[in-house]
Amino acid sequence: MDSTIVNKQQGIIDYVVECTLLSEAANQVSLGVNFKFKDWSAENFVLVPSIVYNGNRFDKKVMNYPPYWYDKNEWRLDMPTTTTLVPSLEKYENYGKIELTTGNAATPLMAFYAPEKQESWMVQCRQGNRLGDFGLFIEENKAKKQAEFSIMSPCVREKRATGTGFAASDDCAANLKKGNVVRLEFRVYKQKAHSLQDMYACFLQNRKTINPSVDDYAVMPFSEVWRVMDNLFQQDRWDETIGMYSLTKPGSNSGWNQIWQLGWVGGGQATLPILLQGDETGRKRAMRNLDVIFAKTQAPSGLYYAYGNGKEFKSFGFGEAFKNNETFVRSQGDFLYMAQKQFSLLQELQKNVPATWLGSLRKQADAFYRLWNKYRQVGQFVDVETGEICIGGSTAGAIVPAGLALASQTFGDKKYLHAAEGLAEKFYTDYVLKGYTTGGPGEILSTPDSESAFGLFESYVTLYEVTGKKKWLEYAKNLLPICASWVVSYDFRFPEHSIMHQIGAHSTGSVWASVANKHSAPAICTWSGESLLKYYRATGDKYAIELLKDISHGVPQYVSHKDRKVGNMEPGGACERVNLSDWEGKNGVGGNLFASCAWVEVATMLTVTQLPGIYIQKDKGIIEVFDHLNARILKRDSNRIELQISNPTRYDAEVKIYVETSGEARKKLYSLSNKTNIRNVRVKGNDSVTIIL
Repeated sequence: MDSTIVNKQQGIIDYVVECTLLSEAANQVSLGVNFKFKDWSAENFVLVPSIVYNGNRFDKKVMNYPPYWYDKNEWRLDMPTTTTLVPSLEKYENYGKIELTTGNAATPLMAFYAPEKQESWMVQCRQGNRLGDFGLFIEENKAKKQAEFSIMSPCVREKRATGTGFAASDDCAANLKKGNVVRLEFRVYKQKAHSLQDMYACFLQNRKTINPSVDDYAVMPFSEVWRVMDNLFQQDRWDETIGMYSLTKPGSNSGWNQIWQLGWVGGGQATLPILLQGDETGRKRAMRNLDVIFAKTQAPSGLYYAYGNGKEFKSFGFGEAFKNNETFVRSQGDFLYMAQKQFSLLQELQKNVPATWLGSLRKQADAFYRLWNKYRQVGQFVDVETGEICIGGSTAGAIVPAGLALASQTFGDKKYLHAAEGLAEKFYTDYVLKGYTTGGPGEILSTPDSESAFGLFESYVTLYEVTGKKKWLEYAKNLLPICASWVVSYDFRFPEHSIMHQIGAHSTGSVWASVANKHSAPAICTWSGESLLKYYRATGDKYAIELLKDISHGVPQYVSHKDRKVGNMEPGGACERVNLSDWEGKNGVGGNLFASCAWVEVATMLTVTQLPGIYIQKDKGIIEVFDHLNARILKRDSNRIELQISNPTRYDAEVKIYVETSGEARKKLYSLSNKTNIRNVRVKGNDSVTIIL
């Protein structure tokens, strides 16, 4: 074993372990490196990014998909964090064991924070070697106060995690011959840590240091992504009979949850990118779509029916509507926030926002205000008719503080801001400081997830914009590593037979939805990541802009095009599957692209319309490229920059360049409608232009 001290002060050491077979042959061999810890405490926070948070020591509810508390007798205002059957160190038992492959993790890494000892420990390894992906194993014995973390090659698990529990792994040990070498490379971090946030900060700083990722690949520019997706929406998503954009091709699916939902998967969010960048036909349709929502879906409580077929609307549901009028708080919050984003855009476009729309949305803001005043939370599921909480707990309402903060401006009433700040503070204390957020997706119970984390990040940035209080930036800073833990930090090596390998997919920047899902996806559900840019402008935090570049740059490669089909999807289609793990079987790694997904379509459209292709701070010479383009400074002085922009793709690019100074970044609100900061440039395919800014 060879070791190299990387940073003595920070306790970072690289290790290389090589085992060479000296005998003629050895069958059924699996080797491992074990890290044993005595005087272990079950209070230690154990992390494996995207799959294990606090050891997944949560309450469990074992049932088939889609899981939910269908029995009203199970409902609680103080519902504890509850997961489906997932890898866990067990909350109520003395012994727990987690068996994973590196493909289960957004970063191949295991870590823990020990509050009693005020220290953190982390090990990061390669994806694997010629024998396949490494195994990441964790065992905890509470009674003996012991724990063991192991890296295994090849990975041999008893069971693999699936969508609803576990199945036989079908893993095989290796048969070696004389001279065969098994090599394991890993890096260990051991540091003093005064809080869980110290461990997360170490993770954020080092998540991209071991495994490679490439960011200079080019598939198609944002403008071409928009063209094919807008074409898909206008041709195959608009339903003239109901005056709404459908979540699938009209007439192709009779299930209401595949026709229209208020939020979460994009129903009330799809209209924003169309208003931002669509043609006159698209914008008229978007206005009609919004009018249907405001005119037909509001319930007596002020909340909206979040589920429907365009003619009938009900509370919420999966295969069918829930029996007791439960509606999903995440879906409600998404619309409160996104509707006001669209109101602001319409005002910037000098278009009228109907008084009926404003009056309707204020009723929803009032419903959330009443929830906060009565319960000091907004719950996870609420009775859409009465506005009372059915199931409490979770961070399902993570975006609600942003919606209420904007409502204080939209309606000129500070009561909404007081509620927004109180709720945001509670989410910080009850979840962020504990290292995870929960309940963002509607069908995972209250499992830890990314969607609520990114929604809450949006809320903190919005609160900063509305109040100017720096504490919201500090809260966002502590939430950023949690968000990053859900984002793939490297380029996974996909099997050669897989679709992902065939299209040359780079997994860096794809985003896990939750501990329950076991796969990453092409974008944030259902956001553009715009708040990361806003936060970067206010703070200069390089990790935020790095994360945004990874996510946004990765999105176009998953969009199907007539020149580059992804699976069997139509042009503009994009599936949620970026399978790194074998949760759907070993043949499912890098594949199982079943169809285009509504939320991915909407998130992609938001990404390419809410973000500029290139962001520049002139005075500091900062250039951040999100689009599939290259940019470099040719000359620069105190007043101007001469910039060369190259387009390595085959498609002509219409590029939005956001230009400002560092001072403007700290003081001015970000808006792509602000013409003083925007330059639009056309760059032909396989060509370049030079511009002066």
